[in-house]
Amino acid sequence: MLKSITKHEHLERINKVIRYLYEHPMEEYDLDKIAGISGYSPYHIHRILRAHLGEPVGTFLQRIRLDGAAHQLRLTQKPVQEIAWECGYEMASSFSKAFRKRFKVSPEEFREGKSSLISTEMSNQQNKIMMEKTLKFKVKELKEKKIIYAHGIGVYADVAGPCWDKVCTFAKEKRLFGFKTEFLGLSYDDPGVTEPEKCRYEACVVVSKEVKPEGEIGYKTIPAGKYLIVQHNGPYENFSETYNYIYGKIIPDNNFILRNMPCFEHYLNSPEKTKPEKLKTDICIPIE
Repeated sequence: MLKSITKHEHLERINKVIRYLYEHPMEEYDLDKIAGISGYSPYHIHRILRAHLGEPVGTFLQRIRLDGAAHQLRLTQKPVQEIAWECGYEMASSFSKAFRKRFKVSPEEFREGKSSLISTEMSNQQNKIMMEKTLKFKVKELKEKKIIYAHGIGVYADVAGPCWDKVCTFAKEKRLFGFKTEFLGLSYDDPGVTEPEKCRYEACVVVSKEVKPEGEIGYKTIPAGKYLIVQHNGPYENFSETYNYIYGKIIPDNNFILRNMPCFEHYLNSPEKTKPEKLKTDICIPIE
């Protein structure tokens, strides 16, 4: 068994690499560069990351690139060739082949809503929400946010709890909580596109100063910028309905252009002290 200090340093190294991969998904995978970031040899880091991610790094990067492409196909009218270039494919034919292998349909068919990953239930929920529910929204310039975070990969409902336990324990030990501490959740993937068990989530606590990363706890900033903010009222389990409404109705109806950044959830009250139906959450979508 690893000594605690060794395990602590190991997790810190892995966290550093994971953050790099999340922030540079379109870069060509360079094993030597990743090894340099981690401090492990190329031979070892490749196997370590595979064990941590649950798949080879190359497969992981290709998947999140293609998932990002699927996201653009659903939300924009960009030509397929342009989306292919942005994903690192010089030829649309190569992109289409990889896309079909991942989603079982062509990019054009996916744009038309023919992918098996977009369930009938989700589509029905989306139509119902569009017809019956109107959510108020606002556009606001947000300042940069310094955050500490713990990340997890899996079904959002399953990984969120353990992530929050880790980051809140750390914040308490380091006395980082304040009178009006903000709690955010960073969601990197759309469960309507990415298999739920492969979705990436980070539980984040906003802090007032830079914090040195330790073990599984990382530190970074959420850039300042313009955000579309929609308040979700009710259980977290119903987030998908609100997200469907935002992406299917609010964004296209108002011609908002999305920035290439993950959205985040700002939890306005505590699930430990509030009934599920009374929970309030601001869903913040980065826009240009």
